[in-house]
Amino acid sequence: MKPYTEEMLLFLSEPDSKYYARLLLPEIAVVLGVTVAQLENKPIDIQIMLAQTYINCWHSDNCSIKKALEQDLYVDDKSSREAEIENQENIKQKNREMERTR
Repeated sequence: MKPYTEEMLLFLSEPDSKYYARLLLPEIAVVLGVTVAQLENKPIDIQIMLAQTYINCWHSDNCSIKKALEQDLYVDDKSSREAEIENQENIKQKNREMERTR
């Protein structure tokens, strides 16, 4: 069984720590095949979720770890798209209301 890294142990000691979650981003980036900067651009709650998933799956094979992490990213992308669509719908609604008042 693989031992936990020092960064993992720090995160486990304070699982809501933004700082400790960010310490794991380089390891997570390697597994996902992305840059650390791409992960740093994600909201902090997603970074914490990725760190937690990474640690939870640590004793699995790399393919399983990657799939679990990608699911976390997909949830973030899906919610971002949904929020963007909702925002666009709100703008359209306001535009229609403005047209009616003219």
